[in-house]
Amino acid sequence: MSTEQQATAWGDAEGRRRDILASAELILEQAGYAGLTMRAIAVGAGVSSGTVYQYFDGKEDVFAALMTRRLDDLQRTLADVDRGLGIAGVLREIEPQVTELWRRFGRSAAQWEAKVLAGGRRGKDAAGSAKVYRKTINALARTLTETAQACGQTLIDDPALPHWVWDSLIGVADDLLLQGSRTNRVRPAHLIEFATAAIERGIVQS
Repeated sequence: MSTEQQATAWGDAEGRRRDILASAELILEQAGYAGLTMRAIAVGAGVSSGTVYQYFDGKEDVFAALMTRRLDDLQRTLADVDRGLGIAGVLREIEPQVTELWRRFGRSAAQWEAKVLAGGRRGKDAAGSAKVYRKTINALARTLTETAQACGQTLIDDPALPHWVWDSLIGVADDLLLQGSRTNRVRPAHLIEFATAAIERGIVQS
């Protein structure tokens, strides 16, 4: 048990929940979704499996809660980022968070979704994660619109736009993590600069 977990006082529900999520995030990083079990989470958090079940219905909900926390952080960044940076500049500001989210959860997300959809599981955390994802896409759309207005630009009017931008950022994140562009001696910073500028060109009306 870590020092932080030892310091969590009995009855500190929020602290206990943080311990559980910290344990789960470490397991995901080390063993992936397959290694994420309620028992393993409990051991890492220094609590019983029964205690973990007091907070989450199953590992699907734990995973959803972890994603929700990261998406909430990204929404705060989108709310605060300087619109004067321009669209490409704003995207460069959020790309590190997108990359970190994809590094931690990307390759497990498909397994999580398949498990939830196939099993018909709709726990409150799973449902909440989907809602937070939609809020994140809406926040991205709002930030792009406000940034374009601040820079005297007009965005293409299409509901697919923020989804395409998000998927494009995920694509960049995947390349950065797999170091695909480096095989052709393209530096990560150059890839990000090129990709964000290309995204801006693709969504602004000429």
